[in-house]
Amino acid sequence: MFPALVLPRARFGLAALAALALVVGLLSRPSSAIAASAEQAFQPYWVQNHTETELWSGPDGKATRFGRALQFSYFKVLQRQQSPRLYVFNPLSEGTAWIAAAAVGPSGEPPDWYFAKKGSSDSIGRINLPGRIVGGANVRSRPAVGDDDWLGRLGHNSPIQVLDEVTGEDGESWYRIADGQFVHHSLVRVPKPFPPHTGKVMVAELTQPVVVTAYEDGKAVYSAMAVKGTISWGTPTGFFTIVRRVANETMDSATLGIPRDGPGGYHLKDVLYTQYFTADGASIHYNYWSANFGYTGSHGCLGMSLDDSLWFWEWASLGTPLFIQE
Repeated sequence: MFPALVLPRARFGLAALAALALVVGLLSRPSSAIAASAEQAFQPYWVQNHTETELWSGPDGKATRFGRALQFSYFKVLQRQQSPRLYVFNPLSEGTAWIAAAAVGPSGEPPDWYFAKKGSSDSIGRINLPGRIVGGANVRSRPAVGDDDWLGRLGHNSPIQVLDEVTGEDGESWYRIADGQFVHHSLVRVPKPFPPHTGKVMVAELTQPVVVTAYEDGKAVYSAMAVKGTISWGTPTGFFTIVRRVANETMDSATLGIPRDGPGGYHLKDVLYTQYFTADGASIHYNYWSANFGYTGSHGCLGMSLDDSLWFWEWASLGTPLFIQE
């Protein structure tokens, strides 16, 4: 029980007495109830970034980049802040991401004209798919090549979100990857259409540049380039599931009957995030000895960058389906 409150003889107004009653009521409630009430009290709110900043796939250092948000973009904060990043909804991409809390400030709802930026008068069609840069690409402020529209350059296998396709000033197709940011369509790899389905599934397309895409309930949520098998050691096609997972291992060709020091032999330590989908060793894993992502170079595995292999490791699990097609 709480000790009795001794009030001075001074007269209390009705407002003061009401506030006192509220404090006593809160003190008498269990801490769990107070926490639950505080969580229920959270309401999503709008913010804008006061500087150009990165969008991330998660709240911590393991996250991968989704792309950059231009200054004064609008975002709706979806949950209470629990890390240096905020979990937000992007009304232009119609997706969610994490953004540095220090880069944003409170704002009202986006005005009507802001949503007109979703497309343009010369839009060919809405895409809204995760993609990857092929080889390298200049990012332009408009769908054209000029001396005054260069914004920067993205390297090979850089992750982007392709919002829509537009007809450029040169009459060619361009992809809009953010508000006021365009890249030529020939420099981007996006996944092909895949039939709707329920739950999680990974789809690997072996047509170069090779891409592996994660789907949830029919929506593509992540896509990454991968090294595939050579002509002699081809990546199998068909329907598989993840049958075994090893966080860190040594891969030795001798286990496949190939002498370590012979042609095609290998002995690789600290291979991370390996997810096997066949009994004879084909898997998805971190490939640190090759940067030829999107092309041939493995003994049948799908080798990825560290960030991408980690993403699929955390997203998938034993039994997750994998469909591999040309």
